[in-house]
Amino acid sequence: MRIPVKLRRPGKTALAVLVAFIAGILLSGFLLGQLLYTPMIRRPSVYQRLGKSAEGAPIPPSTPAPPTGPQAEQLSILETANRMVIYTAYLTLEVDSVDAAIAQIMQTASAVGGYVAGMDIYTRDSTKAGYITIKVPQKSFYQVLDQLKQLGEVKGETINTEDVTEQYIDLQARLNNLQKQEQRLLEILEMAETVDEVLAVEKELERVRGEIESLTGQLQYIERRVDYSTITINLVERTEEPWIHIPSVDWSKPIEAGLWGLSLVAQLIISASIVLAPLAAVGFAGYKVYQSSRRRCGEAG
Repeated sequence: MRIPVKLRRPGKTALAVLVAFIAGILLSGFLLGQLLYTPMIRRPSVYQRLGKSAEGAPIPPSTPAPPTGPQAEQLSILETANRMVIYTAYLTLEVDSVDAAIAQIMQTASAVGGYVAGMDIYTRDSTKAGYITIKVPQKSFYQVLDQLKQLGEVKGETINTEDVTEQYIDLQARLNNLQKQEQRLLEILEMAETVDEVLAVEKELERVRGEIESLTGQLQYIERRVDYSTITINLVERTEEPWIHIPSVDWSKPIEAGLWGLSLVAQLIISASIVLAPLAAVGFAGYKVYQSSRRRCGEAG
């Protein structure tokens, strides 16, 4: 006689074990992500390894401190006499008042015969900031820089020099050759006898004069850049430090690390399931065969 077996539904204990198992997998995945993923995000970024900033711009190399005082002025004059050198500088200053600093910068530039080339002042997060670009005579370049540094705390300084002597000499030589061609064409034009000859010479003369005007403009542009150096000053208004600093928490990295760990655990579970599935199938089939043989033996007895 076969005794019916009544299957019981899983109770609360089994459900609690299942929930605890799932929670353990999730917790272990997050912990695994924090342990393995955190060292990875501390590696230097691609921009830092390539020597660039986060916006993709190159990080300027450190510049040796320029000479100051009368020695700097004499050196600047000597370089200008022998070479065509363009000076540019970038300053970042933290000042008490941006408006007062702007007025002082304009006065400093005007005192040495310079002028303001551009200016932009704005307010961001209740703090005034901006920049001003001035042009000053090259002989007063370092002198003006020293005066500007007294307006506030220097947060950054970059000085660049560009030697354009060879470019200037090349343009000057080409200009001299074109001027000689112009003079020769004028002499030929006086000797022309037919209308066709006059038109041909005038056409070539027009081309030469166009190139002369272009080269003259390039030379004048280089001379202006050499004679007047460019200084750009970024201004940031100083703000009072709060008496207490509330730390800011970036939750993106921990969450990203936890999700990475969960993904790794899921991959491990899937891989283990694929490997163990054939073994489980063989074991289940063997168990069924064993149960069937026992049942036949019981019925025979």
